Amino acid sequence: MSPRIPKRMKGCPVHGGLAVPEVAARHLDPDYRPLFGINHPGRVNNCLINRLCGNCGTPLSSRPGGKYALLLRPADFGRGYSSEPALHPSDCAPYAVSACPLLNGRLASYPTRRRDLEAERCGDPECDCRLWTNAPDHQERAGADASPFYAAIYRQEDYRLCVGEKRGRQGVLLGVAAAGVESLSVKLVTKGDPSSLDFARALLFGLPLSG
Repeated sequence: MSPRIPKRMKGCPVHGGLAVPEVAARHLDPDYRPLFGINHPGRVNNCLINRLCGNCGTPLSSRPGGKYALLLRPADFGRGYSSEPALHPSDCAPYAVSACPLLNGRLASYPTRRRDLEAERCGDPECDCRLWTNAPDHQERAGADASPFYAAIYRQEDYRLCVGEKRGRQGVLLGVAAAGVESLSVKLVTKGDPSSLDFARALLFGLPLSG
């Protein structure tokens, strides 16, 4: 049974009983299956820059004492940022955890078949799938063991973006900073199948090893 879609995500498209996240790549024609697990770079950057939730696409809290959530792997703590946008901690983050098979533990590894995004272009010149390419990180992830994931909660006053170098390019928007920002709480949401490196990172950053 699909998890209940939170009220905040009622405006999202729904496919197979699941709300389609704001950042998910999808075709212009809603009859095509959205690409769950594949993010649209333009949608991601829009959420990052404008402080929008990556699930529902609405603004994160800006009130004093407001909070946001990041879903992070040990490697994300190591590099100091989340490449995915922040989420509303009360509903959108829990929905992501319950709906995503990697986050809820139903999948112990990424699918072994490498997804050919270029072959999934629909041919509509108005659809931005014409820009889809087979990014190296998507290809390298195929068949890899699932990492542990943590839900970290932060104060909205501490929200800042991380900009740096990526594949030889400088000044690239990388994501939401996690380094140099004190979290209010960090909770293990799925154990995954941690490597020895994941264990080392968890110990280094004081991450919980059990729920």
